[in-house]
Amino acid sequence: MEDVMNEIDFSKVGLEMKKRRAALGVTQEKVAKDLECTVAFISNVENNRAKLNLRLLLYYSKLCNVSVDTLLSAGRESSTTQDAQELLDLELMRVFHQLSEADQKRVVRMIKAFGRE
Repeated sequence: MEDVMNEIDFSKVGLEMKKRRAALGVTQEKVAKDLECTVAFISNVENNRAKLNLRLLLYYSKLCNVSVDTLLSAGRESSTTQDAQELLDLELMRVFHQLSEADQKRVVRMIKAFGRE
């Protein structure tokens, strides 16, 4: 078990959580409010100045709609291009949901048109 813990670079896990949260447009203030803790604590975890706890890990997993393993894999040597793709997907969804319904429909039509080419 100790070997598994030593394989994970938790500073990278915190940064991954920070990137995913920011890509969704969620503030540290919202996370702190939801978890009834301080913004400073959230900042410290994301920047590897405080230890990550299970409650926070589960919260980010649900927030980002990814498994806990996906978040932890950011701290492993074998990060994949799938992680980069997931971040791009999050960013696209965040931007898409900020559009009006009419603009969303236009974007969907445009994407479908590109798919036919």
